[in-house]
Amino acid sequence: MKHLSIILLSLLACLCVLPASAKKYKWTYGSHSLEVYTTGQGKNRTQLIKAWAVAKSADKAIVQAKMDAVTAALFTGIGFDESTHGMGVSNLQPLVNEEQYRENESLFKEFFKKGTFLNYVREVNSSYPSGQNNLSVPGGRRVGINLVVDYPALRKWLEDNGVSKGLGGHFRN
Repeated sequence: MKHLSIILLSLLACLCVLPASAKKYKWTYGSHSLEVYTTGQGKNRTQLIKAWAVAKSADKAIVQAKMDAVTAALFTGIGFDESTHGMGVSNLQPLVNEEQYRENESLFKEFFKKGTFLNYVREVNSSYPSGQNNLSVPGGRRVGINLVVDYPALRKWLEDNGVSKGLGGHFRN
């Protein structure tokens, strides 16, 4: 009987922990202006990005900057930073147009709110942002981080989810 009570308590504790561990992210299409710039191209057609975001803490600003980088890659495109002008860096066009977004709105909302976007972006910095890249501002911290956005993997995700056709799709009947 004592062992059964312990097992039941353990199961109850696990059930209480599982829903809490599923983190959700706040995302709304077009909710704020994005401060995201391309700084070059990385290996395998990935894109090097500098993203800035403001949040109550530096950690939250880092996550927001990652979300903003993927949002820009998908919906608004990414302009080049003035410091890279003339270095062969050009604007990146958005991967999704307005019509594609509207047709797949629930898919994109889930993509961001469940944190799937984090699979397509990673930090370049090996240390925590400091100095001019981590400033105290009204409302919290303004953080700038260097990121790699995996454009080929994002394109594949769009194709796999029926949002866009791959190049091969244009030649099929």
